[in-house]
Amino acid sequence: MRNLVIIIFIVLICGTLSAQDIHFSQFDVNVTTLNPGYTGVMKGDFRVANNYRNQWGTVSTPFTTFSVAYDMNVLNKKQNKGLTDIGIGLGFFSDKIGTSSLSQNQFNFSLSAIQQVNFDTKISLGLQGAYNQQSITMDNLTWDTQFVGHEFNESLPSQEFFANNKANYIDINAGLLLTNESWDNQFTMGVAAYHINSPKRELFSGEKLAPKLVGHASYEIKLGRSMSTRSIIPKLLYTRQRKHQEILIGAVYRNFLKEASKYTRFSTETFVDFGLYYRVQDAIVLSAGMHYKRFRFAVSYDSNISKLSVASNTIGGFEVSLAYHGIFADNRIKLK
Repeated sequence: MRNLVIIIFIVLICGTLSAQDIHFSQFDVNVTTLNPGYTGVMKGDFRVANNYRNQWGTVSTPFTTFSVAYDMNVLNKKQNKGLTDIGIGLGFFSDKIGTSSLSQNQFNFSLSAIQQVNFDTKISLGLQGAYNQQSITMDNLTWDTQFVGHEFNESLPSQEFFANNKANYIDINAGLLLTNESWDNQFTMGVAAYHINSPKRELFSGEKLAPKLVGHASYEIKLGRSMSTRSIIPKLLYTRQRKHQEILIGAVYRNFLKEASKYTRFSTETFVDFGLYYRVQDAIVLSAGMHYKRFRFAVSYDSNISKLSVASNTIGGFEVSLAYHGIFADNRIKLK
């Protein structure tokens, strides 16, 4: 396992795969948008997850992003012989940008192969296919030819011509995930590649969408004695697409009000989270959340600290998420 961790870190650091995609500050909620390898890797039989983000409201018409996904495991084998599990998932996201309502809708399907390496460790390889629709609305835009002196006249022609205001394309993505869950600590690390097929988009100039590399890691550490109900979870997200990159680093403080059973799936956990992150050269992110029974709810706020803060008044974005981890049936033997 140690060699496997080293290999993934080398890929993460040295990868140079290169147009920017959607992103969430709460990147590990709707996890199949983070890494297809997450498909079917969960506590329980199925998962429903949702993110909503609203940003740049003080700069322009707000940018809004919504995503929802459902995934499940279908084998759930107890022994380590052969393939341990298979994960399948369906997802959707909608992203709308500014006055032009430049929008993108995506429907995706994910499939993963999950192998239990030992009692604590799993490795998963995921593939994802996606159908994307892009569109833009020019009606609310203004052009220099529509100004007479300092007066704007919307009846004047813009003299701008766009061959296409809609485009469709197919995307192919893949990811590798490693999880390790012991009594005291939990470790997760993964690497994913998006737009592997460099799809051609016809909306403007027929440019190809550059591949994107995503790397992420988290490590939950118990604070104090081994049976402590408090933990700290450092997290890292690295994204690179052409010359654009995003680095989000921070930590979450978690306080367990009730811990789940390590031997059955029926005793659920309850905890509260408080997080602080730094998106390099862009924002400070504050988050708070609660996990109750099988529901997880969280909110976060981005405070912009880049050069754009002169226009944004440090207001970046607000985000809310909701997730549910479920089981299909309670197969416990009931005592009479």
